Parts: sequence; C-alpha cells; structure tokens
Amino acid sequence: MYIKRFLVVIAGIMLLGAACSKSTEKEAPGSSSQTKTEAPLLKDANGDEIKNVIASYEGDKAVLVNVWATWCIPCVEEFPEIVEIQRKYPDKLQVIFISADFPENRDKAVEFLQKHNVDWITYFKTGKDEPFINAISREWSGALPFTKVIAIDGNVIAHWEKKASFDTFDKHVKQAINP
Repeated sequence: MYIKRFLVVIAGIMLLGAACSKSTEKEAPGSSSQTKTEAPLLKDANGDEIKNVIASYEGDKAVLVNVWATWCIPCVEEFPEIVEIQRKYPDKLQVIFISADFPENRDKAVEFLQKHNVDWITYFKTGKDEPFINAISREWSGALPFTKVIAIDGNVIAHWEKKASFDTFDKHVKQAINP
C-alpha cells in the first residue's frame, strides 16, 4: 500500500515533466580526496544502513532525518530551514539528509547540496522503496518531504510528511536536545 502511494507520487511528478539530468562519472562516494571546496560527500545507503547511522548518535546528539528530492518543491522550499537548524545546534544535533532523487539525477542532488553549503555527510537512497520506507519509519507513507526528529536518548519526538517552517523544526529539535 505504501509503495503504491509512493510510486503514484513519483509517476505524477515524472508526467508533469520533471527534468532528468545526464549522469556523469564521478568519484566514488566515501573517497578521501574530498576538500571543503568540493561537493559534499553523498553516500549510497539503504534503509538498514540509515538506521545504523541514526543509532550511532544515540546518547551523543539528537538527530533530524529528512528525506528529500530535487524534484520535490516542498522539499526544496524547506531545505534552507533545515540547514539553518543544523548550523544553530552543531554540537547537539546531527541532520541526516537522504536524497530520494532518481539515480540519473544524482549530480543534480550534489549540485543542490553545494548550493546550500551542506558540508557534512549526506545520503543517497538505494534499494527497494518499501523496505527503505519501513526502515526509516513505519508511519511514513512514502510521501516527500519526510522528517523525523529523534531525541538524544533515541526516542522519536516527532515525524511528519509535509513542508515545515524553521519554528517547527526548532521546536522539535529543542525537545530532542532536552528530552
């Protein structure tokens, strides 16, 4: 059921003329020759790998997970707000961006991250949709954007499938930092 909704959203966007950029060869994700002036690291990750990344921050930092895509207008609109939240709480919060762009749009996702000065590791969704969606949140239908805020103690503070304001992100992150 969730996968069907996700695929309907994807198909609708494609029918509306979402532009696909040509993919080009690039350095493999995770290579060590990256500098601050190069593209941020965009690592391939499936749902289970993202769960492990989230779990690695438990007891240390709150986590804000945001699944987005360059073709998703609400995602693009809220993106700067999330970057600002990460900059506001650098020692207490880790934003985990996950691009749900199509593989042929990976370069476009990297360009978007560069444009917004994202200088921390981000992820590129791999694997089948339904297992990925369920690994991130069983409450998530697959619609974008999707955000989940997790407290330092590992408890989920909030999750939603829609664009949010800076104030909404800030409110939930404050709760996550001080559970």
